[in-house]
Amino acid sequence: MKMMKKTILIMTVLTMITSLSACGKSDSSSNATDQPASNQQEQAANTEAFPKFTAKDFDGNVVDDSLFAKNEATLLNFWFNGCSACVNEMPGLEKFNAKLRERGAELIGVNVQAGESQKTLDEAKDILSKQGATYRNIVIDDDSNDARAYISKIFSFPTTIIVDKNGNIIGKPILGNIDDEAKMEEILKVIDDLKSGKDASTSSITSEENPEMDKVAALFAKENEVFAKHQNLWDKVFAKIQKDKIPSEEQTSYPEFLKSQVEKTKEEFTEEELQILNDDIKEIEKIETEIQELNKTNQN
Repeated sequence: MKMMKKTILIMTVLTMITSLSACGKSDSSSNATDQPASNQQEQAANTEAFPKFTAKDFDGNVVDDSLFAKNEATLLNFWFNGCSACVNEMPGLEKFNAKLRERGAELIGVNVQAGESQKTLDEAKDILSKQGATYRNIVIDDDSNDARAYISKIFSFPTTIIVDKNGNIIGKPILGNIDDEAKMEEILKVIDDLKSGKDASTSSITSEENPEMDKVAALFAKENEVFAKHQNLWDKVFAKIQKDKIPSEEQTSYPEFLKSQVEKTKEEFTEEELQILNDDIKEIEKIETEIQELNKTNQN
């Protein structure tokens, strides 16, 4: 599926998601060489490598996953143009990247939206320029590689992950901004642990497990499955949407927005196809109701 569909979904529910957090808890901080072989084997089995990829940086240079080997650690910060929380932390990330570079690490922005068009890429570049952010940013576009599958599972922005020089993801994703002093110090400690050969963990940076976040993520995945069932039809609908015309969540609900877009493009579909699209919207409507109920529960 095109990234447009994911972006629209995110923009309509972002205010809810950023109020939630999720991550695993691990207290392991001892040196890996001092652990029993069984523990080391278990950790190796649980290691998740960031998918191999080929991408371009914002200057048009080709980059790939070999960039991880050049750093002690690499922070991948996932963001998109319309995410105010992502944009607001950029000046802090610029300063933080200088500290990371002193330790042989690097922060890299991954814009999940900029591959849609040259206009979107130009907007992203303008945002970085206005925020004084000079750290490297890359675009892993839609159809290039398996990294797209990883990115499609990110439902909260910004999200940051730490990747070691072997390309393995360290700990759990860090949801939300990382530009406060406490989080930055904890991240630097993780990098120091990696450099000294210790078992590094992000458990002290991420918050306690949040069952509500897991439920919300599952519901978003369910919505994506609805679109995927009839991807060829929805591609036609979303291809006509102008991002600058997308209303806010206060102006209209996501299902109502979808209905309006199907209505605008109805001449491109047969009666049978229109029925399929409207049936999909009914499914989305039910899922959105569940999401809103979870949101209310979390706010109480």
